Amino acid sequence: MVIADKNREKYRSRFGWCGDSMIQSYFEGHIGTAVADRETDPDWVIIRSGDFYFAAGEPADIEEAAAGFIKPDSVVIPEDMKWLEALRACGAEADPAIRYKTRLPESGLRRELLERYLRTADCVSIKRAGEKEYPLLRDCEWENAFVFNFRDEEDFLKNGFACCLFVGEELASAASTYGYYSGGYELQIATAPKFRRRGYAAAVGAAFLLECLKRGKTPHWDAANLTSVGIARRLGFEFAGEYPAIEWKGIK
Repeated sequence: MVIADKNREKYRSRFGWCGDSMIQSYFEGHIGTAVADRETDPDWVIIRSGDFYFAAGEPADIEEAAAGFIKPDSVVIPEDMKWLEALRACGAEADPAIRYKTRLPESGLRRELLERYLRTADCVSIKRAGEKEYPLLRDCEWENAFVFNFRDEEDFLKNGFACCLFVGEELASAASTYGYYSGGYELQIATAPKFRRRGYAAAVGAAFLLECLKRGKTPHWDAANLTSVGIARRLGFEFAGEYPAIEWKGIK
């Protein structure tokens, strides 16, 4: 197994099957690293971007990658589900899963729709994250991925942003930059368990999307479940189908 980052452009064509924004972030050199079975004409390449692993090629002799590169409790996005059996053959605990794609409509997002969702949350406050809010996102007990992919506060405030919804002084929901590339952002959205089912995710998601429109950036919304798909559709995204994934628990 070798680190493949020096040759990352050579491997771009291997991932033509995957349109995930986190792949684009990796190839632009922002987030992630990659390994391959060898530097020249590898049989397989695995890109780690965030806590997602994008696996391309023929999964032969992947024991070292399975044991030392793919971290426990992560998600593998395979080119082919033959990767599931190959990973299990390494002694891994791994299960098939389904994730969901969304896309922007051809006409784009509707500003008036997003602003309407903001007005429904007039009993709470929504603000852009700054130096005061960053520690709340970093140390959040009910969601660990708000600033997961950034080195520190400076990196986050320079290359990402978040919209935070407060009930009183308490952080109740947030929509944050999970990943970024030159043309857009991958959204991470979550609500504290005790504040769910109040429309807060839609409200803070609307604030995030309005900021994307302001910046001229494309938002991306990859969904782990149908609840997330439902919120995305309410805010103007279209459902684009499901795709297979692997829930990776680690080597037994």
